[in-house]
Amino acid sequence: MSNATSPRTKPIRIPITNTYDGNDYTALLYIGSAKNPVNVILDTGSSTLAVKPSTYHAAKDTDLVPTSLAQLVMYGTGGWGGPVVKTSVSMGIAGDLVTLPSVPLAITDVQQPGNFTGGVDGILGLAYNGLNGGYNFQSYLKTQKVSPPNTYPWTFPSHSFKKFTVQFNNLIRTQKIPDVSIDPYFTALETNHIQANKFAFYTLRSAMQASKADGSASPDDPLNKGYFILGGGEEQTDLFTGSFLTVPVLHDLYYNTNLKSVQVAGCPVVNALPLQKEYLPYMISNSIVDSGTSCLALSGDVYNAILAGLTSINPQFAILIGQSANSASGIPASGLDLAKWPNLTFTLSGEKGADINLTCTPQTYWQVNAPIPGNAVFQIIGPGPGEDQNQSILGLPLMNNYYTVFDRSQDKKGVVRFATIKQP
Repeated sequence: MSNATSPRTKPIRIPITNTYDGNDYTALLYIGSAKNPVNVILDTGSSTLAVKPSTYHAAKDTDLVPTSLAQLVMYGTGGWGGPVVKTSVSMGIAGDLVTLPSVPLAITDVQQPGNFTGGVDGILGLAYNGLNGGYNFQSYLKTQKVSPPNTYPWTFPSHSFKKFTVQFNNLIRTQKIPDVSIDPYFTALETNHIQANKFAFYTLRSAMQASKADGSASPDDPLNKGYFILGGGEEQTDLFTGSFLTVPVLHDLYYNTNLKSVQVAGCPVVNALPLQKEYLPYMISNSIVDSGTSCLALSGDVYNAILAGLTSINPQFAILIGQSANSASGIPASGLDLAKWPNLTFTLSGEKGADINLTCTPQTYWQVNAPIPGNAVFQIIGPGPGEDQNQSILGLPLMNNYYTVFDRSQDKKGVVRFATIKQP
C-alpha cells in the first residue's frame, strides 16, 4: 500500500463498469478507517468527491475530522448538498491501493430525487480546483452558538431538495457566507507526490448493453466493462493501437478544447462557432471532453450541421433519430442498418497549430441493445430549452472510439491524448 510518505510512479489499472448506472462508469473507492467500499462515478466534468450517507458510515469513522465547510452542487441532471469532512480515501485494486490520510469529502445529506441511484454511491470529480467550490460556515455557526462550529453532523433542515436549495442559497446571500475553493481528490494525489498527474479511460459503450428483457445486463459482458488507469496512460499498450493524437487543454477548469469543425462523411465540413463572449469567463471554450456525459451534447450549430448532413444522405435518418428521441425504450435496431450510416469527424485544435481529426462511428453514436435487447438509442442531442451557448460536450460516444489519456503534467493546463481503442 502507498501513502503520503512513500511516493510511487507505478500506474494502477482499475476495473470500471457501467452496469450500476446504465450510462456512466464507476469505480470503487474505500472511505474512512473501515475502508467502506463505495461505487463512484468517474467524471472529468466536475471536481467534487461526494458519497451518500447511507453507504459511508461516517459516525463510525475514526479517521473523520469535521470541518466548517459545506457544498451545494448542481449538475446538468441531479444535484445534492451536505457537509464537508476530511477522512482517509483509498483507490486501486486488491494488494495495490494508494491512500491519502486526509481528503475533503462531501456527504450528500440532501439529494435531488433520482440522484446517485442504481448502485451508485457517489461521484469522483476529476477536473480542476475551480469546479470544487464550497462555503465556510464557521462565523455563522459561531453566531448560532454551534460548538464546535462544524457542519458535520449536518444541522441544516433537510426538506425537499428544491426547498432546501432555496433556503440554502438565501442563507448564503443574506448572511454573506464566504465561498472557498476545496482541493479535489486528484489534485491532492499529485500534490502529495503519490501518483503521476495523469489518468486514462478505456471504455467501449456509452449505454449499458442489456441482455435481458427487463433491461438488466450480464455482469460478465466485456462491452460493459473498462479500465481507469490511475497515474498512467501511454504505457498500457494492450489497450490501444497506433500513435496518440494530442489536444491541448485550454484552461485548468474543465478539460476545455477548441472545436474547429464537424463533418458528416460525404458532406462538406462545417465550421463550429466560437463560444460567445458573455460565456467566456466561466465556460472558457466551445468544447470540453467529459467522461461523465453519456452522449454527445452538442451546441445548436454543431448539432444542426450533423442533422443536416445525415438528412442529406438519407432523409430516413432524420425520421429514425426523431423516433429514438421520442421513445424511452429506443427503436428496433433491426431497422437501422448501421453499415449505411456515416462516420462523424470532429476537428479540434492540436499541438502547435495542427488540426486533430477525431472520428465517432455509427456503432458508438447509436447504442444497440439499449435500453433493452434488440433496441437502439441515438446518443447525440442538441441544446435544451433556453440553452444558446456555443459549447459542445464531447462525451462517451466519442471517447468509446479512443483510449483517452488526460495528462495534467503536460505544462500548467495539460493535454488530452487519443489513440484508437483496441477491442477486447
